[in-house]
Amino acid sequence: MGHRKTACLALAAVLLPLTSVSLAVPDVYTIQSFFDVWAEVSLVEDFEDPLITRDAQLQPLVHNGITYTGTQATNPNVWVASPGYTNFGVPLTTSSVLTANGPEDFVIDLSGFSYTAMSFDAYLNNLGPVVVEVYGSDPTPMLTHIDLRGAGMWFTGYVTGEPITSIHWIAVGGEQVNTGIDNLRLGYYVVPAPGAVLLGAIGTCLVGWLRRRRSL
Repeated sequence: MGHRKTACLALAAVLLPLTSVSLAVPDVYTIQSFFDVWAEVSLVEDFEDPLITRDAQLQPLVHNGITYTGTQATNPNVWVASPGYTNFGVPLTTSSVLTANGPEDFVIDLSGFSYTAMSFDAYLNNLGPVVVEVYGSDPTPMLTHIDLRGAGMWFTGYVTGEPITSIHWIAVGGEQVNTGIDNLRLGYYVVPAPGAVLLGAIGTCLVGWLRRRRSL
């Protein structure tokens, strides 16, 4: 019983600040369950619309009110890769991916909305990091995320305290459809109900303690 009581008290001490302190924004999330605590988002773009031109240079791509623009120094473009590619850090892509032909350097313009949270599936390779700059009303980034994760498809989420006007994706060592994004989800920063996390944890510990006591 002593060990369980000590564990419950320790858990309460860790969670207590969550009842009175809100999230320090902006922030980066690489685990979806943590992101979901602070954001409510919905899928806005999966690049599967058959009207989208695939496997060709586009400049720009405008879809669902969002503009995707290549920002390479030469031959700026974006490219929607159809399923079946083998060079996105995964054995074989099974859905369409936004990328670029050449240096993977592009901007997603969200200035027509007021979203304060976003997430997407990031396709990375082992050739170098990807830098994502998140912009608000200021001309300098309010958040710069240097993604050093290895090859694969990874969850990425951002929560901000003001509307996101754009994000800038810059791949280092990409070149020729090697990195990109899919399943763009947009929404808003939310604050969990005060005390909900703490009360839930205490309740769980109390039930466990009562069950143990009755079994003795």
